[in-house]
Amino acid sequence: MRIKKYMAAWLGICVLALSGFSACADQYRTSDSQEEETDETKTQLYVQNFSGGFGSDWLYALADRFEEFYKDESFEPGKVGVQVRIEKARTDGISLLADLDATPAEVFFNESVYYYDYLAQDLLLDISDVMTEPLSEYGEEGTIEDKMTDEQKSYYQSGGKYYGIPHYAGYNGIVYDKDLFDEYNLYFKNEPGRSVLINSPDDEKSAGPDGKTGTSDDGFPATYDEFYQLCDAMVEMGITPFVWAGQYYDTYVEKVMYAMCVDHEGLEQTMLNYTFGGKEGGVATNLIGEVENGSYEKLGDMKITVENAYNLWRSEGKYLSMKFFEKIVKNRDYYTKNVFSPAHLYTEAQKDFIESRPEGTPIAMILEGCWWENEAKSVIAECGDRNGEEYAPENRHFGMMPLPKASDDDIGKKNTIVDTHYSLGFIKKSIAPSKIEVAKKFLKFACTDESLSEFTVLTNTVKALKYEMTEENLGKMTYFGKSVYQLHNNSDIVYPYSSEDVYLDNQSRLSVHNSYYSIVGGGEKARPITYMRESVSNGADEYFNGMYVYQQRNWENVYGRYYD
Repeated sequence: MRIKKYMAAWLGICVLALSGFSACADQYRTSDSQEEETDETKTQLYVQNFSGGFGSDWLYALADRFEEFYKDESFEPGKVGVQVRIEKARTDGISLLADLDATPAEVFFNESVYYYDYLAQDLLLDISDVMTEPLSEYGEEGTIEDKMTDEQKSYYQSGGKYYGIPHYAGYNGIVYDKDLFDEYNLYFKNEPGRSVLINSPDDEKSAGPDGKTGTSDDGFPATYDEFYQLCDAMVEMGITPFVWAGQYYDTYVEKVMYAMCVDHEGLEQTMLNYTFGGKEGGVATNLIGEVENGSYEKLGDMKITVENAYNLWRSEGKYLSMKFFEKIVKNRDYYTKNVFSPAHLYTEAQKDFIESRPEGTPIAMILEGCWWENEAKSVIAECGDRNGEEYAPENRHFGMMPLPKASDDDIGKKNTIVDTHYSLGFIKKSIAPSKIEVAKKFLKFACTDESLSEFTVLTNTVKALKYEMTEENLGKMTYFGKSVYQLHNNSDIVYPYSSEDVYLDNQSRLSVHNSYYSIVGGGEKARPITYMRESVSNGADEYFNGMYVYQQRNWENVYGRYYD
């Protein structure tokens, strides 16, 4: 097994975070409201789930079907059947690392799991057979491995073996209120050479970012400029374009900013940020020189290796996505007054968005993740209870907006999206030998097409695997859930990791969360959104130029040992 050095700093944080952790029997439930007594005649399988925005309903449903499927099978002497005991995790994968073996759970589903840190401490069970054996016992021909991308296969194989399974996908983007868009005709008209909004629902909508009419993105702003035009039109109509959580404004805005960068750069160019060209090197085709007053020159193709990979911090996508949000944050009419207040919680931002119709000034969009609707479903229901059938959950329609392109030249380029959550399903190595078989079967069962589809129906989100939903199951989903699934199925997907040594040894440093460091405004203590918002002018230019300088100055000290 290729073992990577675990970062001691993380361990210290994790120990402090979990010093008071303990697990109690009453944490195990079959639902949020019903405790479950232990049935000693069955094998108990303990499963821990970090519910977050995705909840646990999918896991309760999975456990029920698993128990039914194996109700007559014996996994331990003197016992028949399985009882799945579900524990809600108190921490994400970063903090769980320090105390994994102290928990009674045997199977885990979590996020922010830096996979090779877990391997470095030899904490994970080899599940290669789970990944590569056919799913024939569940009526499928292929394997779980077949449902993974090449990048996922490379990353999750360590020494030719698998120790984890990708779990849910976390996509960040712009969520819009479709009902509001329909009511105010907030779509562009199909009128060549002009960008004007439709006058009525009967008007033919423009082609949208994909450049084709008759598709799901018709009428949406195709370019950044059209997006600003839409926001200006909203303001004139008395609509506030945006809300987001002040509590995490740097994270929420930066993740959407990075999503726009990825969409501009595409899969191959984005992956250079994690592979650094690999052993043979790669070619960066989208780099730009220093920016001044919004102007820059594109550089020629550049061969990228680990020695000069700091040049990737001057990609055009990084700059243009920053420039896009600079205009947003500098226009105070574009967002609610509390989006930069640390006291403005993410739950309050969701509530503001949902209840703005009909209880206040309408808000058209929220910067959020694909899990937000599942996370906020109780708020949606309560709004319906107060305001009548029109606002009942089944009559509310939200969607994941297709991201606009930087310019007319980019219209028609395939969508590229990024999963930022580093989620993982795994079995701890210290599991009792008598439980290994049932634990492996549970992970395998969780990745059948039936289980993946059930997860998608119940959460209106997606798993980080390839699978097809039936029309029947799609019909059970919300409008928002369908838009997320469509985005997942019709886009190239960046999973921001690689199997290269330089990445594996520095995962936290190179994660999505640390994509934007600059020498300006106090160095890495300044986040780009804060700097751009507070700067007098051209803050995006200054911050972008400073990112390249920052990386170039620090590169050899950090990564020099990987040079040939």
